[in-house]
Amino acid sequence: MFNNNPFTGAFGLDFGDLSLKLVRLEPVKKWGKPSSFIIKDMSIVSLPPGYIVNGEIQQPEMVRQKLMLLLGKNGHGKKISSPWVVADLPEPKTFLTSIELEIPPEQITKEDIEYQCQKHLPIDLNETYIDWQTIKQTEKSKFTRVLIGAAAKTIADSYTYLLESTGLHPIALEIESLSIARSLSTNTVDQAGAILDLGATRSSIIIYDKGGVRFSTTINFSGELINTALIQQLKIDYKTAEEMKINNGLNYNKTYPNYLKIVDELVNGLVEDIKKTIIYYHDHHSQTTPIEQIDLCGGISGMQNLISTIARRLKIKCDLGNPWKNVNTKNMSAEQRKFGPTLVTATGLAMRATLNPYNE
Repeated sequence: MFNNNPFTGAFGLDFGDLSLKLVRLEPVKKWGKPSSFIIKDMSIVSLPPGYIVNGEIQQPEMVRQKLMLLLGKNGHGKKISSPWVVADLPEPKTFLTSIELEIPPEQITKEDIEYQCQKHLPIDLNETYIDWQTIKQTEKSKFTRVLIGAAAKTIADSYTYLLESTGLHPIALEIESLSIARSLSTNTVDQAGAILDLGATRSSIIIYDKGGVRFSTTINFSGELINTALIQQLKIDYKTAEEMKINNGLNYNKTYPNYLKIVDELVNGLVEDIKKTIIYYHDHHSQTTPIEQIDLCGGISGMQNLISTIARRLKIKCDLGNPWKNVNTKNMSAEQRKFGPTLVTATGLAMRATLNPYNE
């Protein structure tokens, strides 16, 4: 059987600074293999600012109560009965990159990886959890490409403790960018691309090449950054800034003539960060392929004129990523579908949870 997952009902759980998101999937069988998935459960709970800040849990008991609400364990909403969960670790508190070793894949040891981490990565091994996997290569080479993920022990342990305090059993904690790539990337061996995840409080860029994720990093752009700039420079309140951002995007506002200039400057900064990231990737990784497309996701990815503006300034094809690429949407309501861009990470986590999580 294609699905030997012993964790019945396992689901994906995405931790954001301003929300918790849950997705549980069921595979659709076709010729003995999973051709797609259908959504069995999908829910979102908002978090007040300050509960989780830049991926760090600041108010654990408050977050725990919100998580209980999400799980339906306080008598409200549909109860999630399965204790098995695959959750993400926040991008700002993790590190993901690929390296090449002149060692056959079957001979690579944990010590080899740790040695390379000490040489090349800005991390303290005593304070970090390390995980790694070899990447399949299409051409013969004396080098083996290895994807390395790292997370601070304090961060990973805090999320594990939080999950266990609600009766959940984390079967895997995954770096956020891998979950996003699972949902959106084409994963073709002859094309390189990037995923731009634009969130409420933080954003990241993920580069995939030759069939897998090669690099990811955070970038200084977010919905809250736009709101703060509008509040400070236009002397307006938060609600007005949020509504203006949603309604105008990158369009002129007659009431506030300086609105477009403020937002445009922030988008220019975003474009420059993308350029620097792509240059860094090509300079520090071997056998790279030119980036041919950028897919956008996240809560603010649908801002009016944002995609066309980024594409024009980068001279790279850009499009809104399809959050339901692997999900059968036939029986989904319009209300459910509209949450797609914000559920990309949770869906990627749920895909791993639905199949055997240890096979990833």
